[in-house]
Amino acid sequence: MVASISPAAWVSVLMAQTPGEGVSPPPAPPWWTSWGLDLWQWVGLAGVVVGAWLVGRGLEWFVLRLVVRATALTKSGWDDQLAQSARGPSRYLLFAVLVAAGTLVLKLPAVAKHGVDVAARSVGIAAMAWFVLRFVKLASRFVEQTVAREESGGNVGRARGLRTQLAVLRRVVEVAVVLVSGSILLLQFEAVRNVGVSLLASAGIAGLFIGLAAQKSISTLLAGIQLSITQPIRIGDTVIVENEWGWVEEITLTYVVVKVWDLRRLVIPMGHFLEKPFQNWSKVSPEILGTAEFYVDFRTDVPATRAELKRILDEESNGLWDGKVHALQVTDLSERTMKLRALVSAADSGKAFELRCVVREKLMAWLKQQPHGLPMLRTEASLAETDAADAPRAAPHRLATVPVE
Repeated sequence: MVASISPAAWVSVLMAQTPGEGVSPPPAPPWWTSWGLDLWQWVGLAGVVVGAWLVGRGLEWFVLRLVVRATALTKSGWDDQLAQSARGPSRYLLFAVLVAAGTLVLKLPAVAKHGVDVAARSVGIAAMAWFVLRFVKLASRFVEQTVAREESGGNVGRARGLRTQLAVLRRVVEVAVVLVSGSILLLQFEAVRNVGVSLLASAGIAGLFIGLAAQKSISTLLAGIQLSITQPIRIGDTVIVENEWGWVEEITLTYVVVKVWDLRRLVIPMGHFLEKPFQNWSKVSPEILGTAEFYVDFRTDVPATRAELKRILDEESNGLWDGKVHALQVTDLSERTMKLRALVSAADSGKAFELRCVVREKLMAWLKQQPHGLPMLRTEASLAETDAADAPRAAPHRLATVPVE
């Protein structure tokens, strides 16, 4: 059986030799003595790693099985999100704890034990960061589903406010988790700590230039946070921005995506909504009034037209009219026509647009069938005067009225 010789013993043997004695150098140390570990310690470390992985998977399966059964007995959905978020990260966390505990039995040298501890801590930190990111993602999805049910129930304003705050805060939390976990990982290494201290010591003037360069980005980020708190717009709101009508589809920390009615996407910087005016049609409620205007003849029967508008809304609106507001008024007169305005209400802006189109189509078709529904062009002419000696002055004649469609 070959006795193991530590690297320090090999170095002492080499230093004890004197040149010229003709003694051949000893053979190179075996590979398993690298890092100060003997062969049995390497085998033990490999066994600890494999065993910790298998035991970690088994413990995760057993614990999560109990947790899932326990959460099934509760009505809250948050414990379900916690259990689902722990599936995966808990395996690596248990693996890191078991590896760190197993190295105590092997009695590893200080250098090897430090390296294994750093690796185990790194895996544990990464597992915790993964767990937090998964929980934030699943929790936001859970809240969005709850919000969708609330929207169908009619509490649209509160639901959209929660969705907007959740979308912004989720991104803030994700960035914070990545930065904190990355910083903790890097602080485990002495070289990185020295570099960080050196950078902090010389960050006086550099920080000034960086702050000036990042002023616009920081202001945009703060504008996003302010927008999520004050909520002049929310996800799902109907807005008119830059003369474009659409819905707020996405809100990030730096920009807002507006889905235009023709399916185009308008990307607007966050500061635009804090510095320039815009229209929000669903700030308080999505209910909205719509108008349809008509130019008719002076002899048009306005009460009959008003009754026809009510019939169209009751029988031919296809559920677009919410039954709250309807009116027909004479809003203007000119030298040729009379202007009527039909006022109707709908549950949201999309239904209001379709309802206005239906009212225009049906009411115009009805006006065409009326004897005095469409404007009439009225003219008056007289014959030219002839010679007073040959013929008497001709009497003026009126031309027949001609409808103008």
